[in-house]
Amino acid sequence: MSAGQGSLFGPEVGTAGPEAAEAAASAPSGPPVAVPVDARALLQPWRDAGVLSAADVHLATTLARLAGLGDGSGGPDGAGVLTPAEADVVLGAALAARAPRLGHVCLDLATVRQSVPAEVEGDADVAAAESIDALPWPTDVDAWRRSLAGSPLVAVAVDGQVPAAEPGRGVPLVLDGTLLYLERYRVYEERVAAELRRRAEAAAAAPSGGADLDALFAVFGSSPEQRAAAEAGAKGQLSVVVGGPGTGKTTTVAALLAVLLAAEPDTRIALVAPTGKAAARMQESIVALAARLRGSDVADAASLADRLAAADVSTIHRRLGWRPDGFRHRRANPLVHDVVIVDETSMVSLPLMAHLLDAVRPDARLVLVGDPGQLASVEAGSVLGDVAGPAVDAALAGAAAPVGPLSGCVTVLTQSYRFPASSPVGRFAVAVRAGDADTAVHVLQTAADDPTATGVTLHWRTAGADTDPGADAVRAAALEGARRTVDAAEAGDADAALAALAEVRVLCAHRRGPFGVARWNWQFEEWLAADGRHPSGFYVGRPVLVTANDPSNELYNGDLGVAVATDDGVRVAFPHAGARRLLAPSRLEDVDTVHAMTIHKSQGSEFDEVVVVLPPEGSRLATRELLYTAVTRARRAVTLVGSEDALRRAIDNRVVRQTGLRQRLWPT
Repeated sequence: MSAGQGSLFGPEVGTAGPEAAEAAASAPSGPPVAVPVDARALLQPWRDAGVLSAADVHLATTLARLAGLGDGSGGPDGAGVLTPAEADVVLGAALAARAPRLGHVCLDLATVRQSVPAEVEGDADVAAAESIDALPWPTDVDAWRRSLAGSPLVAVAVDGQVPAAEPGRGVPLVLDGTLLYLERYRVYEERVAAELRRRAEAAAAAPSGGADLDALFAVFGSSPEQRAAAEAGAKGQLSVVVGGPGTGKTTTVAALLAVLLAAEPDTRIALVAPTGKAAARMQESIVALAARLRGSDVADAASLADRLAAADVSTIHRRLGWRPDGFRHRRANPLVHDVVIVDETSMVSLPLMAHLLDAVRPDARLVLVGDPGQLASVEAGSVLGDVAGPAVDAALAGAAAPVGPLSGCVTVLTQSYRFPASSPVGRFAVAVRAGDADTAVHVLQTAADDPTATGVTLHWRTAGADTDPGADAVRAAALEGARRTVDAAEAGDADAALAALAEVRVLCAHRRGPFGVARWNWQFEEWLAADGRHPSGFYVGRPVLVTANDPSNELYNGDLGVAVATDDGVRVAFPHAGARRLLAPSRLEDVDTVHAMTIHKSQGSEFDEVVVVLPPEGSRLATRELLYTAVTRARRAVTLVGSEDALRRAIDNRVVRQTGLRQRLWPT
């Protein structure tokens, strides 16, 4: 295809120097002719602008060379001189390689111009924005598709399926409409969609006999919607239970498991979560609910409670048996469990979900639990959002549930038991989740003066200029909690120190910079030093965050502890099985100071009060999901620190990951 036939690239490609400009000026009139360029030179401006990484460029140029794109004159570092159509393919390959790195499953050719700038670090910087705008962005999507479809590097899907004669195996890219995939991620998506649809249509053997269901649900205080979710999970092979914080998702799971265990005492149960911290929290909750059952009047309550408390809990990776060459449990060697419950499913990536579905027995029950409004996996995909998003959107809008293969499998829990819907935080969270910035701002502005407000309180402290993101506000809201933690630690009272540690937590979007965790950790230690304390090294009162799983010490990534004074010297106290345990600092390797923590690390945690430092207006991390996750970590109070503009920017900026899974599960 020549440039004059609709290629993406015109004379601007490769015209960085004066020689190219002179050649263009003296060229004869007629259709534009692309300046010769090899693959690496083509992609270098995108690399310089921060859109592509070195790995993206390397993959695309390697594919070009292996496919023989160009005339072979480019040498070992890239293909030779590219035709315009080949240039289209090389750029598509580089951007498709970039997509999973930023959480996307694929590249949408139709929206790449709009989506890429918002994902580049530093997009608030004028120079960075100008360099991105100056790139030769695609303008003719149809031409781009034609170039890709004609390439030996690309398999083309027809009606959503890659033809049998062209299965895509060995072909690195797959084009489906305007979606361009790395072939591996296309396979993951196909496997997940097909298995979920199969399970949605399959019935499971309904439990019979066992405990009186009315008495059983009464023990857990199940609402009608929770009971409906538990009963649905007992009847089918797939059940999806979603809802905001405090809506009783874990209680629903416990009720479902009690129903199944009452009918079949030997039911083998696996409770899994994407992180060790989430798995530990789920186990604590299930054990607490089992204790409630043990003291009830339900027939055979003690034995039933013992079986419920003994449910096997682990991370997904541990349950699947991760090995360097893949997982031990897969389709040929499935898990033995009859029921697999996945908690915090919003944090599960598409590849991990594909591996999990491969490992669950075809006749076993699968229950996905989570909150699709929270932050998605740090890896590629937004599986829970794709699976349950349409049903959640309908529930939020008060509309009828959408029709689709998964319609009967998704239950949306709406009643919050953590804070009433009438509370300021309840109303604020709903407004943020719905993207209603005006209502959210109004709730903030009136929260302090609302005499009818109940439940969790909400405070708004406007920050100053970007160079001073609310230091006085953070100090007023959180320093006393840090002082109480240090006082209890110096007195040797580990339990009191841990209790004080859970009172207040500063949450940030960034790790570094004036709005980041590192700045606030330093700031708190400066404030404590001004009190006459000595916060250096492993000082008494130092709050610590475990940053990597530590099986030998039974600690998980995200666990919180505090250094306390003991008769044996400084020890670090961690909560453990409803009590606490003390470890010598020398036994700990991967820990950080945690007066403040990132919102991502806080996911799955609860605190009495959270202080949320909003990122600046230009931050790409300022998103609706980030804000929603942060404010819903609180049990009693939320303090927001930031400007109205930053708040509105965050609410308006929704994370939209490019994926085809939702369309496969909820076709219109």
